[in-house]
Amino acid sequence: MSFSEKIGDSVISGDFDKLEKLVKELKTDFYVDVGILGESTETEAGLTIAGIGAVQEFGTDKAGRGNSVTIPKRSFNIKPLEKKKSEIQAVVDKNAEENLAKGDVKAIFTDIGIGAEAQIQEAFETGGFGTWDPNAESTIEQKGSASPLIDDGTLRKSITS
Repeated sequence: MSFSEKIGDSVISGDFDKLEKLVKELKTDFYVDVGILGESTETEAGLTIAGIGAVQEFGTDKAGRGNSVTIPKRSFNIKPLEKKKSEIQAVVDKNAEENLAKGDVKAIFTDIGIGAEAQIQEAFETGGFGTWDPNAESTIEQKGSASPLIDDGTLRKSITS
C-alpha cells in the first residue's frame, strides 16, 4: 500500500508494499531440511543412499551377511550443524539485511540451507573436523582409499537442502 498526502506546502508519502510482504511472509511457516532428501536410489548392496547415510551417521554393531560388522559413528550431518552454527549464521548474516529489506524471509531460510550444506561438505573434506575414526585396513584395501565416508562420492553428492 502506498499513499501520498498533501498538507499545506508539504507532501507526506510512503510505500508499505515491502512491509506488507514481510508481514505476510512472517506468517508463513518456513523450515529447512538438510541432508539426504528424497533419495530412493539403491546401491549394488541393495541399500538406499539415505540408508547408508543413516548407518554412517549413527554407526552400527549389527551382524550382517554372516559376518559381524561394526561401523563407527561418523556424524556427517548432525555434528557439523551443531559444531558450525556460527559459520552457518555468518552466511545468513551476509544477506539478511537485504533479504529483510526486500521482505524475502524465504531467502533467509535458503541461506541457512546453503550454509549448512557448506559445513557438511567441509566435514567430508576434514574427516569430520578431525573426529572421525579412521577406516579399518580391510576397508582401505577394499575401496583403495583411507578417506572415511568417501568412496565414489555418491553419499557426499547427495547432501542437499
